[in-house]
Amino acid sequence: MRFFSQTNSLPRLSKLSLVISLSAIAATTSLALPSKSDGWLNLTVIHTNDVHSRVDPANDFGVSCTAQDIEQGHCYGGTARHKTVIDRLRQASKNSLLLDGGDEFQGTLFYTYYRGNVTAQVMNELGYDVGTIGNHEWDNGPENLGRYWPKLKFPIVCANVDFSKNPELGKLVKPYHIFEDLGVGVIGYITNTTGDISNAGPSVSFTDPIPAVQKYVDELEAKGIKRILAVSHNGYGPDMELAAKTHGVDLIVGGHSHSYLGDPKNPLYEGPYPTIIQNLKGENTLIVQAFCWGRYIGHLDVVFNPEGKIVHWEGAPILVENSIPADPKLLKEIDGWRHEFEEWGQTVLGVATEPFDQATCKQGECSMGDLVADAMLDIARTPILTAQNGDDTESKRPWTDIAFINSGGIRSGLPAGNITIEMVMTTSPFGNGLIQTQLTGVEILNMLEAVSAGRYKDSQKQVTSNIQISGLRYTYDSSRPLTETHLIEAEIQDYDGTWAAIKPRRTYGVVTLDFIMTGGDNILEKKSRKEIKLELLDKVLMDYIENRGRITPYKDGRIKDIAPKSLDTETLEPRRSPWRIGTPEHLKSQYPGGIEEMLAHYQRLRQAGVGSRQQSAVETEVSLDESFERDEPQQDVMA
Repeated sequence: MRFFSQTNSLPRLSKLSLVISLSAIAATTSLALPSKSDGWLNLTVIHTNDVHSRVDPANDFGVSCTAQDIEQGHCYGGTARHKTVIDRLRQASKNSLLLDGGDEFQGTLFYTYYRGNVTAQVMNELGYDVGTIGNHEWDNGPENLGRYWPKLKFPIVCANVDFSKNPELGKLVKPYHIFEDLGVGVIGYITNTTGDISNAGPSVSFTDPIPAVQKYVDELEAKGIKRILAVSHNGYGPDMELAAKTHGVDLIVGGHSHSYLGDPKNPLYEGPYPTIIQNLKGENTLIVQAFCWGRYIGHLDVVFNPEGKIVHWEGAPILVENSIPADPKLLKEIDGWRHEFEEWGQTVLGVATEPFDQATCKQGECSMGDLVADAMLDIARTPILTAQNGDDTESKRPWTDIAFINSGGIRSGLPAGNITIEMVMTTSPFGNGLIQTQLTGVEILNMLEAVSAGRYKDSQKQVTSNIQISGLRYTYDSSRPLTETHLIEAEIQDYDGTWAAIKPRRTYGVVTLDFIMTGGDNILEKKSRKEIKLELLDKVLMDYIENRGRITPYKDGRIKDIAPKSLDTETLEPRRSPWRIGTPEHLKSQYPGGIEEMLAHYQRLRQAGVGSRQQSAVETEVSLDESFERDEPQQDVMA
């Protein structure tokens, strides 16, 4: 087995943290350099995913950094810094590819104004080599992508989208791209739930990525391509499943689930970087992902042997933090784009006494979810003035009992201190409107059961997000099998503030997003209902904060999971489940001992020299107590 080093002189990386240390930038330099003719290839894979138009640096909540964030070192990312990191990685490597796992645009004030124009310019400046499609790229319909994709100077790949009803758009996407000089093929794929969680419309459809990927692996191999990568917007768990149920994919660069893979001591940790899965032929498929919002740049050096198999790898996600200098040229361009709306975006609406948390919204009740849902219910219960018979008389909307929103519709939290228009736009970037309608008690109970279980029992449709609520409280047990009822109790608050059980035959007034009313995330069954259109969500939240002036985060137990947590007999601490919720069944069967067995397999591979020859500066020995086996919600909710 032969490895080779980077022979380039390394660029200086002053003031960078250990996450961007020399060992994370370059391979070791004591190994001989083979020639291309002997079939070996050293490749540096640089990757991003789910940046969501964070052109500027963002704090822990994914919103623009304050002076305090910068001072405390809690300001990350920003594409001008990305360029610095990417350029240095490229300078240190003879062969490199910059890949993106989707959801690059949609999600900030920049997007609101430019509809992806800024993102296209930035991605072209960074010099991406190939990217795939994220579900949020579809949020403004296929027509918007027809305007966006032609602006990109790199190919978009996606193997499991059916464009037969939209052939003009289909011309802009191909299932894979071949880099002839490297002998590398890159296949793209996306979650097949995209039709349920976006506004892709009826002209495109999404198929199971597993057979689609295998089809194009076989096609590439028939063309003599032995080195095959995949770029995915499918989520960490589904990527592991695809890796195990296919063969021929050497490396998957992932996205969609916002998973941090890397240092087990990082509180964001979900798994090793790379995660190693055995494919159908018993060979290794490596999986990487780099969290979200541009906080990290993924970086993995791999060595392909003459048979096209990865036999050596090392690398780690690079934290793009304060001390990394911004590329001056790109920063100047960004400042120019920002100028025309910066003053408006920095308008202060109110003050938060403490941070509002969005990170736990996928798991259950969160302070940001309570704020948004309460703001929705508040506007729905506000009387409006209408002119009747020439007189201004007060006309009240029908009483609204409850409000609910998908957790995926809340994109960031709010920091302590001044709350600006830009921060709220980042929290609610999709331009969703509120809809007032009516649901029967049966419909509400069925929805709560489906959200609690992760799917509807009758149709088996997967619910792809949990919810945040107001005017409603419910209790469920996530540990019950799918065949049993998960919902324990559900109550609605009446006019006088008292709580009463939901009556199945009663009709209730509700307010929710237009996205949910059209079947988004499969939370509600899509059908004809009488609707009253209210304001856009972002305006409702702005008005709610501005009217109060001072807001404080709160949680009141409106969503409770009573799943029993067994105690470890030695430590008397809650015992972690052997697998995180949402782990594909094939992994559970491949590693019957749970995550311990999977990580042990990973360690054996390293010790046998099948992986990295030595750990980088940011890697530590994997500890099961610090691994990603932690209590998770009933559904593996993707973003």
